[in-house]
Amino acid sequence: MAAIIQTIEGVVANKFVIESALKFGRSADNQVQIDDLEVSTKHAQIICEIDTEGATVYFLEDLGSTNGSFINEEKIKKQQLHHKDNVRIGWNIFTFIDEDEINHEKTREVKKSWIPGVFYSKD
Repeated sequence: MAAIIQTIEGVVANKFVIESALKFGRSADNQVQIDDLEVSTKHAQIICEIDTEGATVYFLEDLGSTNGSFINEEKIKKQQLHHKDNVRIGWNIFTFIDEDEINHEKTREVKKSWIPGVFYSKD
């Protein structure tokens, strides 16, 4: 399952699950309605496709918007999304989360230093 989360100043504000397609824009018929004059009425969409190996892949596609759509601050027309990619629509920042791509590595251990209030990890 994939989702896109909206962050405002580093805090999660909204989460949208991507089932087959997710549309962004100012009009009410978009799943992600953004009240922002920098966002076009029908701005962009995330679509799902099946690759040659049978895996689901996700693409961000700009729908001819005035100001463009961005993945990791690179303007795109249509580009594949990967886990933790940042998507910008107008001034709104979203993070793409793909649970199939998450690498469940061992959690880093946090250690306390000899300096009061300072913590670190070995990495």
